[in-house]
Amino acid sequence: MSDQCRSCRAAIIWAETITGRRMPLDKTPTPEGNIVLGIRHQQPPLALVKTKQALVNLHAKGELLYTSHFVTCPQASQHRRTHH
Repeated sequence: MSDQCRSCRAAIIWAETITGRRMPLDKTPTPEGNIVLGIRHQQPPLALVKTKQALVNLHAKGELLYTSHFVTCPQASQHRRTHH
C-alpha cells in the first residue's frame, strides 16, 4: 500500500505497529532504517522496530530496513497526535 505524505508529498508506505496503530514509513528502504516489514495477508504490513544489536544481524543478512516517515518529514510535527 503505497501513498504520499499529505505535507511533503514524499512516497510512503502505511504499515501497522504490533499495537494496531498506523505508521507511515518512507517507501524506499535505507541502511539507516530500524524497521523491518512483516508481510501479512490482506492487511497492512507489520512494522517491527528493531534494536541496535538486531540491526547488526539484519544488515549482515541484507535485510531491507525502513525509516519512520516521522523522522524524515519536514512537517512531521503537524501530524503527530498529542496524548493527554
